[in-house]
Amino acid sequence: MDNKPVITIKPYELKYRRDVQQLCLANANHLDKPFEDRRYILIMYCNYYIEQEPENCFVAVNEEDKAIGYIICSESYKKYRERFNRYYIPQARSLGFSYYVKAKLDMLSHAMFAKKYPAHLHIDIDDNYQRLGIGTRLMNQLVDHLKAKGVKPGLMLVVGANNEKGRNFYKKYGYKELAVTKMGVAMGIEL
Repeated sequence: MDNKPVITIKPYELKYRRDVQQLCLANANHLDKPFEDRRYILIMYCNYYIEQEPENCFVAVNEEDKAIGYIICSESYKKYRERFNRYYIPQARSLGFSYYVKAKLDMLSHAMFAKKYPAHLHIDIDDNYQRLGIGTRLMNQLVDHLKAKGVKPGLMLVVGANNEKGRNFYKKYGYKELAVTKMGVAMGIEL
């Protein structure tokens, strides 16, 4: 008998907000960090996408309809930059000057490649559900979605320089390393 859990990939809905935020914090190792650090992680790597571009976000849910993974995306760096600067940079600034500076630097990691890779993503999967093909299924869902919308020419992400498993997953999927930055390794794939 196969004990592999039944996982469904579906469009993000507001009811998954808390699950997605908790996964974001857990995978960033920020569940026990001070409020400002947790808030910063959510501002930078979660809330923009689920609030401003929920149509470009997908979740992997288990049999209890709990999100155990997600892929969230901005389809256009221009739209991301405009909205992020308007709504989210002020939130980062309210946490303190150092958070503001980090937020601006983080945006630069996408800006450098925005012409060839206007879309960018973040993906997280609960540790207990990794190595089950969920990342590939989420990536396929997003790539197919972006292609259907006519998003071109490419999609990028930034992965931690020490995240060898992540880098290998992206390479296997077809991503190429673009550059090593202070934020990590920028990788891109043509759509």
